[in-house]
Amino acid sequence: MIPRRIARRIRPLWVTAVASAAWSNRDDLRRWMKFIRLAFNQRKTRKISDLVAEVRVRAAVSANPLLRRDPALRDISVKSGVVTLLTADSEWPEPHNNQIRRLKNVKGISEVISRPE
Repeated sequence: MIPRRIARRIRPLWVTAVASAAWSNRDDLRRWMKFIRLAFNQRKTRKISDLVAEVRVRAAVSANPLLRRDPALRDISVKSGVVTLLTADSEWPEPHNNQIRRLKNVKGISEVISRPE
């Protein structure tokens, strides 16, 4: 346990570190919050397998710094094993892209397609 005197002095540092991390990953956090909100609202109508697959895909995107910070990637959806990347650009991503191959390797995913918003 950290003594109170030291904890009070350290608190502004870790609050700043958490705020900085949240700011640098704000787009990813927005996508996760939107997903949580939609998953909660669709919990009775959506298949649990699609929900689990989408969590796995989102975790793969969050783990990949290139995909996580890509401004063209708006959102992700999964239906029956098909990942749909909602993008700002119709030409993004190229089918031979390594990041897209990583998403295809996620368990339960058969195809990855891109669709402009």
